[in-house]
This record gives sequence, structure tokens and C-alpha cells, in this order.
Amino acid sequence: MVKKSAAFPAGLYAMLLFALAWLTLPRVFAPLERWLVGSACFVPRVGSAWMGEPAMAGNREELALIGELSADLRDRVKRHDFAGSGITMPNDDKSILCGVLSVGRRGGGGEPSELLLDHTYAELGDYREIVTKGSVLLGFLLKPGVGRAVDDKADDPARVILCNHRDAPRLYAGLESKDGTQLRFVIEPAASVDPAPLRVDFWDDPYRASKLQESQQRVYTLPVMFGQERVPGGLLVGRTRRWGYEQDDGQDTLTIGMFVTPAVAPRALSHVVVWQSGEHAAPPIEFQSSLRARRRIQATVYDLPGATHGRHMLVADEDVPDGAAVVQDGLFLGSARGLCLGSALVTSFAASRQDWSLLFLPPEGEGGPVELHGSVVRTDGNVAWLRWTGPSREQLARLGEGFLFTGSNGKFCPACLWIGRAVPDQFERNLLKVIVPVLRGPRIAEVIVAERDV
Repeated sequence: MVKKSAAFPAGLYAMLLFALAWLTLPRVFAPLERWLVGSACFVPRVGSAWMGEPAMAGNREELALIGELSADLRDRVKRHDFAGSGITMPNDDKSILCGVLSVGRRGGGGEPSELLLDHTYAELGDYREIVTKGSVLLGFLLKPGVGRAVDDKADDPARVILCNHRDAPRLYAGLESKDGTQLRFVIEPAASVDPAPLRVDFWDDPYRASKLQESQQRVYTLPVMFGQERVPGGLLVGRTRRWGYEQDDGQDTLTIGMFVTPAVAPRALSHVVVWQSGEHAAPPIEFQSSLRARRRIQATVYDLPGATHGRHMLVADEDVPDGAAVVQDGLFLGSARGLCLGSALVTSFAASRQDWSLLFLPPEGEGGPVELHGSVVRTDGNVAWLRWTGPSREQLARLGEGFLFTGSNGKFCPACLWIGRAVPDQFERNLLKVIVPVLRGPRIAEVIVAERDV
């Protein structure tokens, strides 16, 4: 008796091939996924009419507190970022505070080395090359159509290369040694595998440099002329990081290299300062730009089953973009993932696992805000534990009890949206305990979206 071979399961293989394509090409199938998930949300959307009347924001005292804290944060951001910078800049130069849309391109030390700002080249007008933050030198603003920005147009987001970018110019810098004398050297971008983003080279006194045993010494720029003065002196670049071999018998460590860690971690940057030439300076445009979405549409947020885990459904009158901030009178409810028919899924900050750019506001009178980069690693009810990076040694000392706000997280999520109260974890130094307000039931909210096309 001859055994017949099994029929070829063409349908099964077709389904497997379709599933593989869905996983490997998510952007291609994203529109279909939006419609399928949006259609699945249609039933709870219809049933939302029986879920109760949407609630407005909290009590007046809470709203007043959020409003005061947000205003205080904005004021302290400007004071902190403008203070002390440009000491040797021309007196008639104008400084502009710009938000950071994104960071990218791996540079020295494996850290990001490029920023895209929320202002276009055209909006910044006749600008100077250097980009600062307080008294810190961050990098250099490119010109559209030139070098790394050869494909950029005047209406594109302004591009900044940080000091650890491979195309960044070398810096003439110095530090004050323990005996009070100054050591001078050249700083250049390090390799991506190096232990820090910047590398020290060309010491003016190599013998004294080999005897250095300290780390965390401040490194400042020294003025140097490239036809015109490109980098003024006195700007903080970062702190030294000594690299070498430990020796036996209690002898000093053999120093074989010196690196520099930037004063501000690139991933933590929310705002930077750009300088306009005083001869052709445009009016100040702080916190204003055509690239930053500012229009708000009204929406209603409903609890989904398991809402205690931070998942909600949003209903609006128009499409909601991915990553849009959902706000209720200054309180950050979460970020949205747009579906079809004006619906979206909302993930609260506590339930999120994405990387965040954040601003920590110390109590009044304790200095400027602290920029953080981090992600939530665990939650317990309305309490989230944030693992952070970014602060300098001075800023780290100010991480006591305070308030946590959003930093600059793309076009649809601006800075200065209140998240909750924050205190350092008592067991782990790099954890921040964030207490997010508890909200239950339907509520009226706003979604930040782009301007309508004219």
C-alpha cells in the first residue's frame, strides 16, 4: 500500500510569512495595525457613554501649585542656562534658549554627538558657531549646506555637533594643577570605545602631566584665533578622568592617558543656548518655534481594564500623533500612541519603559533645575522608580526632595509638564522615587498636536 504524502499547508506557510514580514517591517504594516487596534477599541469607545461624566482637573489649590511650579521652573531654566555664559562674547550679542528635539549619532566614548534643535536655521538668523549652557561649552552649530549639514536646508531643524563629534574642532584648554600652576593641552574627540567622550593630547609639559594623580579636575577653554575668535576662553568643558595602571607596593598609579568627561551628559540635555550676532540679531524667540507643536485639542481619557497599570484610552475629534503629550491643566497624564478614528492608547509615566529627558526642580532657593536622562525600572501603584544618569557632581548634591517635570522629548512633548513629586531612593543612589498623582475614571484632557495644514 502506497502512503500518500501530506498536502502542502500553503495557508499555514502564508500566515507565517505574513507574521514574519509584520515583525521585520513594522513601519510598512503600522497603518494596518493602527486600524485593527483602533477598531478593537471601538466597542469600549461606544460603551464610554455609560462610564460616567468626564471629570475636570483637580482642586484649585493643586492647580495653583502646579501653575506656580511650572512658572518657577521656566524662570529658573532661563536664569541657569543664561547665567555666566559668554563672558568674552561681544556685549551686543543676543542669546536664544532652544529646546532639543533629538540626540543621535554615536561619538566619542559611545555617547551621542549630535543634537537637533526646535528652531530652524532661518529662525536663528545670523548666529555664531558656539553653543553653550550656562558657563559650559557644549558644541558647535552647523551651517546648512556645509560639511556635516550638506543636505540641510534653511527650514530644517538646526543641527549641533557636540565636542565629542568626530568632525568637531580641537579645543585649546587648560587645568590648574595641585601646585597652582596651569597645564595646557589640546582636547579632541575620543574614539567610540574610549572610556570618556574627549581625549587630552599635546600637553605643554608632558613630564608634569605624567605625574598627575588627581581626577575630576575642571577643564576650561583657552582663547584661540582661527582667523576670527572661534572659541572664547573661560568656558567649562568638563572634568578630567585619569587612565592608567595600578602599581604594587602602594606606589602612585602610572598615568598613561587623560580623558575629559563633559560637564553635561548629552542624553540629558533639554535646552541649549545659541548666540546671535549683535549686528543682525532677531527678536528673542525663547520657547517659540515652528518646529515645536503647541496646538492643543480637547480629548477624553477613559480607564481600560487594568487601568491601575497605567493604560488608558483617549478619544479626540482628530487624529493623534505618536508620542503626543496628554495633559490635564499642566499635569502630565502620559504619552499617546495614535490609532484610527481619533482614538489613541495612553501610557502613563509610571507604566512607561521608554527613555525620558527630564527636569528635576529642587526646592526654591536651591539653584537651577537638574537635567536628567532615565527610564522607569519598576512601579508600585502610583509610585515609580526612575533610574537616571546625567547630573554633575554639584548637581548630584542637590538631588534631595523636589519635583519632576518632562524635559524636551520630541516635537509633541515639550518641557515643563509636571509629573509628580520625587525623592532619592534610600537604598540605591541612582534611583529616584517618583510619586505620581492618582486619577480614576473618565477625565477631560488636552493633547498636544501639530498645527493644521493651511
